[in-house]
Amino acid sequence: MKKILCASILCVILAGGAYADSDYVGFLARLQTTPEEFFMLMKNTWATQGWEITGSGYTTTKARFYDSLSLMQMALSRGDIDEMILPDFVAEYLLKANTYYTPCSMSNSGPMNLCFGFMKKNTKLANLWNSALRSMKNDYTLAGLFQKYVKNFPPDESYDYIYGINKRQRREQGKIRFENFPDGPRVMVAVTGDLPPVDFIAEDGTPAGYSMAVLAEIGKRLKVNIIPVQVDTASRTAALVSGKADVVFWYETSRTWEKMLDVPEEVMLSEPYLEWNTFMHLRFND
Repeated sequence: MKKILCASILCVILAGGAYADSDYVGFLARLQTTPEEFFMLMKNTWATQGWEITGSGYTTTKARFYDSLSLMQMALSRGDIDEMILPDFVAEYLLKANTYYTPCSMSNSGPMNLCFGFMKKNTKLANLWNSALRSMKNDYTLAGLFQKYVKNFPPDESYDYIYGINKRQRREQGKIRFENFPDGPRVMVAVTGDLPPVDFIAEDGTPAGYSMAVLAEIGKRLKVNIIPVQVDTASRTAALVSGKADVVFWYETSRTWEKMLDVPEEVMLSEPYLEWNTFMHLRFND
């Protein structure tokens, strides 16, 4: 499905899709809030952090949520939104990967985290996960994986598009192989593929990137068999509640907010495995 969506995006882009002043910005979907509430919170946070939103006349006042990065890219190419607001590492990857976008501004959100989500009743698994993450921080494994799969990836500009045209040896660098433990339990992990190079889906449908490398290391330390399951961003909680997944990648969570948006009551979060505080605003090259 992602490959079909991405092919559609490429067709729209190559055809020079109409660009219009929509007065909207796009975000990946959040739970427990509306686009308007979330955007207002983000703008207030940017202001209280003392960061001026810099760039080419930031006047957009409305927001829309999208269930996947692919859908948001399509919306930008059509002119449904003026900007995509993304974590800086995602935006930088997109800029390295193709020439369809241009940065227009930067903003600071305060501390944000990538972590894992569990059902609250699954405390035992969450505790084991946290133990593995702490040991990976202490022995600098997390730092090494971040350097390899985020800071140095892709290693050159051979990627023409994040899901498509590139050399085989470059494509292989993002793919992760999991160890098999014949006597170990299976752990189903839901991935969205919406945060390249941290979390993305390779052209053959294989989950890849930093998060998957972290996951493979956790599986190795806990001696469990990791089974990735792809879901849409908005379906993370449903995947846990339905039993489709035991663990879900959870992103962009600020633990400093009075109300932890995007975290349903029945979900608990692991310790973070990546922290950042900068967003980049991308526009389409019209």
